[in-house]
Amino acid sequence: MSAAAFTGIAHGAPCKTTVDIPQRLRDSSLLLLGELHGTRQIPDFVSAYVCNLAAQARSVALALEWPEENQAAIDAFLDSDGRGGARKALFGSRDWSKPAHEQDGRTSMAMLVLLDEVRQHNKATPTRKITVRAIDGDDLTMSRNVRALTATGLFSHVVVLTGDLHTSLAKGNMFDPAMEPMGFLLRDLRPISLVAEYDQGTAWNCAASQCEPHVVLSMPTQRGARYSISLRPPKDRLGYDGSFYVGRIDASPPAVLPTAAND
Repeated sequence: MSAAAFTGIAHGAPCKTTVDIPQRLRDSSLLLLGELHGTRQIPDFVSAYVCNLAAQARSVALALEWPEENQAAIDAFLDSDGRGGARKALFGSRDWSKPAHEQDGRTSMAMLVLLDEVRQHNKATPTRKITVRAIDGDDLTMSRNVRALTATGLFSHVVVLTGDLHTSLAKGNMFDPAMEPMGFLLRDLRPISLVAEYDQGTAWNCAASQCEPHVVLSMPTQRGARYSISLRPPKDRLGYDGSFYVGRIDASPPAVLPTAAND
């Protein structure tokens, strides 16, 4: 790790994992992280990243690909002890309440852990709270919500986590050459866009009309350390400034409400 790396210990409790955040990302106010839904490792990386960032940055917002109507339940959960009524309210909100065979990975157990780790961080470090915002799921709405979030001037850094098709800065994709992704629509804000890279494993998502664990092949990448960040644009992934590497991936199943005995 470089001497200039964020260590996550400048304010409050140390982060569980250190992420070396390049200077270019520290200087940027808007970061787009493109993920593969339904893994355990990508939300874990994001949790570590925003924790390390919040240790040094003035104010951090984390924008997630969840329905805007869930914001009240998210806020209540973050302000709670993470159990009881606040958790039940979260699980009663849109997408979280879907049966497992309709879950596409955005409300996985790993995403719940991410939210809970932000909650714990905020409780431990109240002067360095991470704000969480639900920005919905379609590109135009997400771009408008991210633009509004940055326009408030309240946050020195906005980190956006969505599926990787949304975070591309280039117009078009393999499915639709005329598609205008969120990243493309935000290009005037000069965001930095990183795409997830990983080794072969599994992910819980929806493919061939089946929402379940699926085998996922390795990304063609030069392997660095786990949770490392590269600012070299991927050769065969247009529209990204770089990548973040999370190692072998494991499927994270849909989050479920604990039984009363375990709540």
